Amino acid sequence: MNNYRLTVHITDVQKVEVSTGNRIKNDKGLLGWQTKRKIFNTLSFYCANEEDCLKTLQEVRSKYTIAKGVAGNHKDHKIDKELYNISFVK
Repeated sequence: MNNYRLTVHITDVQKVEVSTGNRIKNDKGLLGWQTKRKIFNTLSFYCANEEDCLKTLQEVRSKYTIAKGVAGNHKDHKIDKELYNISFVK
């Protein structure tokens, strides 16, 4: 059973076109799907134990750049540290 969740904030992510599900009229008066540009900069994984979370974190480090805390945007104890969280899930 997966009792732990690993949440990682990543940087340098490209924006993605996503459909909102709304239909709007374009310049020619035809109906089309409305799209927005979104950034998916948070990854979440479910793991069986904390050791699996740390293994998954190593895999994420090899593929992505993990965001670091910035002064003014984060609390003092998070400044210049990687932004990830391992939490227990019932």
